[in-house]
Amino acid sequence: MAVVAVAAAAMLAVGCTSGGKSEPTDQAARSTSSTVAPATPLRVKLVASAKVPKGGLDARRAAKQAAPGLERFLDRYLTVAFVDAAGGKAGWDGLLGLFDKPVRTSARKQLDSLSLGGAAANVSAVRPGRASARAVILYGARRPAAATVRLAFDGTADSAKGSGQVHLRSVLQLLSTGEGWRIAAFDSRTGPPR
Repeated sequence: MAVVAVAAAAMLAVGCTSGGKSEPTDQAARSTSSTVAPATPLRVKLVASAKVPKGGLDARRAAKQAAPGLERFLDRYLTVAFVDAAGGKAGWDGLLGLFDKPVRTSARKQLDSLSLGGAAANVSAVRPGRASARAVILYGARRPAAATVRLAFDGTADSAKGSGQVHLRSVLQLLSTGEGWRIAAFDSRTGPPR
């Protein structure tokens, strides 16, 4: 948790502000200011493999079948933990709803290692950069039962005092439920990459 506080302080200290200047009014000035690259949408790049029971599905086909749902789940996680958390107004119910009920209390206590956490109120926007995951999906008889996912996220957080990098590195243990994937266990940290 201290890592997030240090990262948030560093993030807020990095960069410069506009100094309160208004937008340029002439056409030439407008065209140069429009060359700033638009924000990249969040997209998790997932590499998945599957472990299947003997005599069951083909492992490659099983991984391909489960990958889209798992990718959507991870995209949703990063969206509620970082992109939509900027400003601190959304609260954490959306994020905590992604966790299995027995681990929600633990996740609530560790928000700073799972998301923007306490820094969210000071961040005006998060621009996603790299979002990648490697997953091993364990199959039951015919459908996914669990998955181990290594998730990495890098982005840029903007605040009134400037911009700085945000990072997440997590190992998530997921369960496949009738309602979709749920996080059953996690080892997660935010802050600068090591």
